[in-house]
Amino acid sequence: MPRPDLDDMDRRLLAELSADARLTQVALAARVGLSRSAVQERIKRLEREGVIQGYTLRLGLEPKPGVRAYLMVKGSGPSHERAVRILEAFPEVRVADSVGGDIDLVLQLEGERLEDINRVRDEVAKLPGIASTQTLLVMSPRFDRR
Repeated sequence: MPRPDLDDMDRRLLAELSADARLTQVALAARVGLSRSAVQERIKRLEREGVIQGYTLRLGLEPKPGVRAYLMVKGSGPSHERAVRILEAFPEVRVADSVGGDIDLVLQLEGERLEDINRVRDEVAKLPGIASTQTLLVMSPRFDRR
């Protein structure tokens, strides 16, 4: 599905909802200078087009138990799509981002123990199309705007 075009008002609505998804449509309308019905229609459209895919609850600032790490992955060929499909099967791989530069993929890993991170790192390094990996352990979270 093609990405819908967002205008400045859509971006303002999304910024407000990103900061506080519990805002009522009346409060949201007051913040962006639209009527409640105009806000309601825009939100429905953004949901229908897949721009807004859901609303969530974040609990406190307590760090999650377990170990988190970033795994930097360098590919050895023109495409690492096969490796990405395999990575989807690892529950410890929470996010996989293709990036520009010397590194091809940045994986966000979460595991209960350091051994879980080590196992994933070792298995990823063995995948076809993977030239090298580098692991960065998260020592302590600072902030998260998601």
